Amino acid sequence: MKHETQVATLKTLLDLRETGRDQKMLGEVVQIPVRNYTDEGILDREMTTVFRNYPMVAGHASHVREPGAYLRSDWDRFPFIVVRGRDGALRAFLNVCRHRGARLCTGREDRLKAVVCPFHGWVYDLDGSLRSITKAYDFPDLDVSRFGLTELPVREHMGLIWIHPTPGASLDPAAYLGEIGQDMEHFDIAGLVSFRKNIVTRKANWKLLLKTYLEGYHVPFLHRDTIAKVFRKGVIAHLEQGPHIRLAAARANILDALEADSASWRILDYASVYYSLFPNAFFIMHPDYVSINIFYPEAPDRTIWTHEMLYRPADFEGEEGQAALRKRFEYTNDVVFDLEDFAVAEDVQTCLRYGGNDYHTLGLEEGLLALFQRNVDQALTGTV
Repeated sequence: MKHETQVATLKTLLDLRETGRDQKMLGEVVQIPVRNYTDEGILDREMTTVFRNYPMVAGHASHVREPGAYLRSDWDRFPFIVVRGRDGALRAFLNVCRHRGARLCTGREDRLKAVVCPFHGWVYDLDGSLRSITKAYDFPDLDVSRFGLTELPVREHMGLIWIHPTPGASLDPAAYLGEIGQDMEHFDIAGLVSFRKNIVTRKANWKLLLKTYLEGYHVPFLHRDTIAKVFRKGVIAHLEQGPHIRLAAARANILDALEADSASWRILDYASVYYSLFPNAFFIMHPDYVSINIFYPEAPDRTIWTHEMLYRPADFEGEEGQAALRKRFEYTNDVVFDLEDFAVAEDVQTCLRYGGNDYHTLGLEEGLLALFQRNVDQALTGTV
């Protein structure tokens, strides 16, 4: 985030402490049908639109720096691998053998010299071409050039690997993100490395889980024993860029900024910054680390949630530094996210079975939830 944007955002948050809620958020009470979280047909439509027509974050680029290094999908509904070739090029393929459709990479491989099918031993080069066939004489006249792995569009941008789920689709992450992407680049995600990644299946709809991040209305209550003291008097300012959302939440110490020259302001000293990157990624910018949360729907009431912590090695050197990172991860992942945010989302999902509500009623402070749902609804109709 450019310094002038940081200053402008902090000034907005300071003003909002006097004037109240962000007037640009939505400005009306909205009702969202609960069938959005329970209907199998809606999920089927999301799978063919939301999760088919838009670029997605595959992971952090530090995982695929060297030849043979690869990223594997965490989601069986979109099985892919991203691999760095011997020529240095980054490529992505469906993780599916062209013979009889077996899964190729299992995730147990360290580095790839080739991609070998565990079912019948067909071998693919790192560029996706079919290199050899077991008992090739059993396949007379087979044109091996037509049996390379199915390639997917992939790009590295601002330290992240971007993939498009549709073969042959156009992929331009910079254009897709627009101002939000320019904003994020100033946090230097490319200069970070991965500390730990957690993969858990939660019993709640993917949108319910993601939406817990998009409002601060619940913080004084759900997080009263954890982060509430940090955001006790916080307010939220937001920016929309296409289907993406940036929000900044004032910390309890934001008035301290008034005692300093604005030329020295750093937004993460006085606020937390979050990015919802459509469709399913959510970034949290902490002063000394970054959390990447991604949500993959398995069923209307079941979602794979991944949380990866990124950090700058120079800031956490030695055993003491690594211990500090572990403490941060366990607090954020195990306590705030897992035991508070997502436990209550699962509780909501369970209660949807009993018919107490046909709609969720969103107040003025929950406007970003309605904006996110609007983006999903527009994606379903191809108008986002």
